[in-house]
Amino acid sequence: MSSSYVVEITGNNTLERTSLGGKAHSLNHLVQAGLPVPPAFCVTAHAYEQFIGDAVPSEVMNSGDLEQIRSAILEANLPDAIRDAIVSAYEHLGSSSDVAVRSSALDEDGQSQSFAGQYETYLHINGQEAVLNKVQACWASLWAERVAGYRNADASQTAIAVVLQTMVAADCAGVLFTRDPISNREDRLVIDGCWGLGEGVVSGQVSTDTFTLDKVSGECVEKQLRHKSHYCVRQENGHIALVETPTEKRDSACLTAHHLEQLWTLAKQAETLYGCALDIEWAVKDDKVWLLQARPVTTTNQASGVVYANPWEASQSIKDGAFFSRMDTGEIVTGLMTPLGLSFCEFYQKHIHGPAVKTMGLADIGDWSIYMGYIQGQVYLNISGSAMLLRQCPPTRDQMKFTTRYATSDIDFTNYKNPYGEGVDGWAYTKSAWHWLKQQVHNMRTAGKTVENMISLRERETKRFLAMDLASLSLAELNTELKRIDGYFLESCAAYMPFFLQSFALYDALAETCQHYLPNEGNGLQNRIKASMNNLRTIEVTRGILDLVDVVAPNAELRSLFMATEADELVKILPEHPLGKVFWNNEFEAFLAEFGSRGRQEFELSLPRWRDDPTYLLQVMKMYLEHPVDLEAKLAQTEALRQADSDALLNAMPWLGRFKLKNIIKLYGVMAERREATRPTFITETWFYRKIILEVLGRLENQGIVSKDDLPYIDFNQFRAYVAGEIAPQEAFSQKLLDANRHAHLLNVHAEEPPMCIIGGYTPKVKASVAEGQNSFNGLAASPGKIVAKARVITDLQTQAKELKPGEILVAKYTDASWTPLFALAAGVITDIGSTLSHSCIVAREFGIPAVVNLHHATTAIESGDTLILDGDEGVVIIQRE
Repeated sequence: MSSSYVVEITGNNTLERTSLGGKAHSLNHLVQAGLPVPPAFCVTAHAYEQFIGDAVPSEVMNSGDLEQIRSAILEANLPDAIRDAIVSAYEHLGSSSDVAVRSSALDEDGQSQSFAGQYETYLHINGQEAVLNKVQACWASLWAERVAGYRNADASQTAIAVVLQTMVAADCAGVLFTRDPISNREDRLVIDGCWGLGEGVVSGQVSTDTFTLDKVSGECVEKQLRHKSHYCVRQENGHIALVETPTEKRDSACLTAHHLEQLWTLAKQAETLYGCALDIEWAVKDDKVWLLQARPVTTTNQASGVVYANPWEASQSIKDGAFFSRMDTGEIVTGLMTPLGLSFCEFYQKHIHGPAVKTMGLADIGDWSIYMGYIQGQVYLNISGSAMLLRQCPPTRDQMKFTTRYATSDIDFTNYKNPYGEGVDGWAYTKSAWHWLKQQVHNMRTAGKTVENMISLRERETKRFLAMDLASLSLAELNTELKRIDGYFLESCAAYMPFFLQSFALYDALAETCQHYLPNEGNGLQNRIKASMNNLRTIEVTRGILDLVDVVAPNAELRSLFMATEADELVKILPEHPLGKVFWNNEFEAFLAEFGSRGRQEFELSLPRWRDDPTYLLQVMKMYLEHPVDLEAKLAQTEALRQADSDALLNAMPWLGRFKLKNIIKLYGVMAERREATRPTFITETWFYRKIILEVLGRLENQGIVSKDDLPYIDFNQFRAYVAGEIAPQEAFSQKLLDANRHAHLLNVHAEEPPMCIIGGYTPKVKASVAEGQNSFNGLAASPGKIVAKARVITDLQTQAKELKPGEILVAKYTDASWTPLFALAAGVITDIGSTLSHSCIVAREFGIPAVVNLHHATTAIESGDTLILDGDEGVVIIQRE
């Protein structure tokens, strides 16, 4: 059935783009070529134009008021002829079936502008009235404010069609690129897939498998199978939800060799048809592959050439010679960051870091541009720039001593010269050294008071912020609040910085003293005789959770509720349950008041903190209820073993060495305690930023400008400019910006992780596979001990924490403070990245469990259930394979 209002997409070559719009025209191309496309109809651009002319007053259309125009389109009655044509098409597709209702504007999916995601798409729509309403919503999206800055022409000068297409209830789905999006190799196809519906892939909500095929032969030359803990399904109420993947499917490939062969064949045909590289959405149902849509790839990955951590640097010699490292950057920026997280780090780099490090005693803090750098979503410290600045301070006069401290073994410093120069000398150094000395005296005198002030500041500001009604504040008032946060953020970072760096300096002194007095036993000795860290904040979190468990465990009814209910349901049930409400409002709230602003990657503002989503905390409580932990006994045992080891080694040293070492250990413990007491204050300030961002996005979502789902892809600095009244929301949250950021993040997710340390440029690579059959891996010995146990690979802490069983070896990409509660159950720890002062190492030593870090490919080479030999003394991990 066809009319001037609705046409069936049959591959008819007389159907014109000016009638179908970009998306429908693309589908028609695919059908014409005989490719498998789900049945579809197109509500033509003529239908839209007729509707506007008949049903929407001309004075509204000529008003220029986008919100008024959208409202008029949504509220107008459809002319009978158009309504009947749409209903007839829907019934032809199957009146009880789900359909996709997709905008198909005349200016999208072309070679020069894809407009992907600009206009509305509604999936799994069921029922005549729902379909009609969504068609009008698609028409209204032509006038959305978020599109205005993206489109060259005025909306009144173009039109929009709408696709009605049968939904495929996919067994698995994903996207396919006919050109490698990382390397830009045209002889490669890259396929991303997941179980269930493809929404999870497009939104980035689920883990995917990645397959790289040779375009000529179809051979799978690279395969990355990931742990897929969740997948997307359509529920009976029509909503799309994330549900747990069945255990047998979590680590198995979502695509068979037969599926890959079908996708390879279809992709080559589609690319030949279009004559250019394509981005194809596909689905598999009952072993048949369907192509859902195809778009020309309109962006070129600029990262396919050499990239630098400091692309803003004007001097090529500095770019080629600067040494960057992400060792010991602190867990707040460990791991891949989203565009929001990266832009927040840039804000910190430009406005906070320099003034904060003045408290270290630097007379000259230099320029913001030499503090940090970024490669593929990873945050680096500019060690060369820092070494040059630290030449002002007597303890760090030796640039290479500081520089090599942050290097991995593969970095060659032979004939290396700092491209920033030698730093201060002569009389300038004398003045800077005197300035440093005065600052140290001040720091020593005020250290205790500084810690007290920071704790008081955190408690006072948290209480004040929780009492605020953000929704009632104007944009100007929110801007005032942001400036207040800026001030306290700087103050708390400045308070933390001396303790942070002094801890590092004392740790280095500890290592050097051990090596000097015990050259044959000093290697790694510092890891065994460090001062007790029982007061560290990370351990305090675990203590706090165990205190909560002690409240629940003796209460039979409350314990039963915990054990019988999944953690994500407990979040909803506890506040309403008669007994649970008391616990929730008292003991649990007291814990959140102390630790609620903590979470994963705490500079990553797109991630919820424990107060935002306490599911993880409740899951850990469930684990402790099932497997009781005597933390104090565990820590006491570790301390006793360490003390005996330490005494034996110290007694073998001359008295001077023993005296020096004991004092270094004591000072290190004091500084570490002060560091961890001040750190939560500036972390709390970052949570305040996050809450205000979400408030602003919620307001703009109601205006159709941006969605809360776009949170990971907004730019923090653009956001600040908007709240300050400096730019319009359409500029701050332009779809061009969001799309570019989303695309860049997708590439970072699927690229090989850049090195921990690097001099000069880096050429991005596709993720490499571990050599087949390799079962032995060398890393960094982090915590002593040797064990044999089963592996538990966890790549998503929020969803996989409950999988860890007591006595298993925890395998992760990295860990931060939020992982600490799992260490009480684990027999050992292995991470892809890390250094001797990373979270994994420090906490593993405190719990007395062996650890090996910086294995690079542990999470891809090791599978849950593998039997591992973990040697924390030698830094070796062996997979025992039959």
